[in-house]
Amino acid sequence: MVTIKRLCVLVLGAFLLFGLTSCAPRETTVEKLVGVNFDEVDAISFFNGDSGKEYLCSDPEQIRGFLDQFKEVKVCLQDDQSPRTGEGINVQLYYDSKMIGEFNYSEGMLVQDRRYYTITPEFSPDDYRKWCDKINELGRLAPGGIE
Repeated sequence: MVTIKRLCVLVLGAFLLFGLTSCAPRETTVEKLVGVNFDEVDAISFFNGDSGKEYLCSDPEQIRGFLDQFKEVKVCLQDDQSPRTGEGINVQLYYDSKMIGEFNYSEGMLVQDRRYYTITPEFSPDDYRKWCDKINELGRLAPGGIE
């Protein structure tokens, strides 16, 4: 038989559990989300899903140019987490030849561990296309890619 005391404890526990899970931060920085200090990155491997080209960049100026665009933005977990297909740029971050982080980037969205995030403030489509064009210009067709 459930006593009133036990019932109150159960109800209070449920409220506390719900309160703690609903207060989980939905907005964060890209660095925190990926778990990498961008200042430590010394190489980036880009893969353009639209063209099938990949580009390994070790030029510090280009690395800073790409990562700095994410420094002042926030990402917020989208309510709609339904599976999607699409292209975009896969970004693998390296330090001392070891991959230390990875995310996917497309117009207005970032994907990390199959979870979709909105980028705020949203980048212009031109910013995204600039990097796609650079990968296409400097990259090579990835193994198994179709020309």
